[in-house]
Amino acid sequence: MVKHNNAIQAIHLRKHWSKFVRTWFNQAARKRRRLEARREKATRLFPRPLRSLRPVVRKQTIRYNTQVRAGRGFSLLEIKKAGLGAAFCRSVGIAVDHRRKNRSVETFNANVQRLLQYKERLILWPRHEGKPKKGPIADSANDQLANLQPSQNTDAQVLAIKQRKLREKAVKITAELQKVWATRPTRKTGKAKKKEAEKKEAEKKAGEAAKKK
Repeated sequence: MVKHNNAIQAIHLRKHWSKFVRTWFNQAARKRRRLEARREKATRLFPRPLRSLRPVVRKQTIRYNTQVRAGRGFSLLEIKKAGLGAAFCRSVGIAVDHRRKNRSVETFNANVQRLLQYKERLILWPRHEGKPKKGPIADSANDQLANLQPSQNTDAQVLAIKQRKLREKAVKITAELQKVWATRPTRKTGKAKKKEAEKKEAEKKAGEAAKKK
């Protein structure tokens, strides 16, 4: 045990902190460089959109699955339903994900409508001037291109993805609303289905017993 008010021997408090300090003095310059890179990319791609069109998908986990976000790419089934091909989609700025599978009819229909909406708005310049080609999306005619003032789509999702509002506005509770029993129709439906299944099972067993006799 240490006695008296003596100095602590060989203290290890020299942590060499200056070696681990990270500075960010070039923050403003990097911001400027990113801005110039975006502008250069926009000039290079003009009049094409800056980003590819992506599908609407649900977020993961039970906490966030009521919200939607942009997915990796459209499934092959969605592209087929919209009357397009995978190779053609990639050439006109539509993202394709051949691994993705459709688990929901609602999302499938929403993405098909998204493709059809993009298809209607899309304007294709012919590779050779004055020689428009026909295809899943035909090249625009010369008279249509002559009067057109080209503008570039710089939106993050090309076509905006809208979040569904889950909050309902407060309403005044009326006498009619008080009479409504929300769980009763659900229970009735469930019981009716159960009875129907039991009835079919009983008829099946009775038929099998009759055959054995």
